[in-house]
Amino acid sequence: MVRSLRASGVQVGERCRIYSRNFSTEPFLVSLGDDVCVAGGVSFLTHDGAARLLAKRRPAVQKLGRITVGNACFIGQNALILPGTSIGENCIIGAGAVVSGTIPANSLVAGNPARVVGRASLYLERLNRHPDAINSFGLPETERREMIVRHFAERDRAGDGQ
Repeated sequence: MVRSLRASGVQVGERCRIYSRNFSTEPFLVSLGDDVCVAGGVSFLTHDGAARLLAKRRPAVQKLGRITVGNACFIGQNALILPGTSIGENCIIGAGAVVSGTIPANSLVAGNPARVVGRASLYLERLNRHPDAINSFGLPETERREMIVRHFAERDRAGDGQ
């Protein structure tokens, strides 16, 4: 996926994981730093389609904006990143967030419209200590499934299941 995005003009840093192909009609206006993860369904919108309402006065008008994402960011499932958005490094964008403007580094962002709701570093500390944070990424699928099923079965027996 990264290779095809780069070929379309998206600037993609090193060690990125991208699970979306929604990079608008001007993918060359999108820049992703190193170690960025983009979940499925995320859309990068580099233009304002409402400009077409000016077609009688300005038939060829378009309003465009760059999108930049700093290093070590995570963008959650189905987030929408609007034109002219700049996301600082080490940010977490929550699932479904509609993001515009400038997002400072180390921000935890959620909502529609998206707002900074905390610091990404604090969220990651809580996540690291969470009882359901298990080391299953990258395992063969059979082994991964067994580990996850066993984990939740043990939680259910202990009365901690949710």
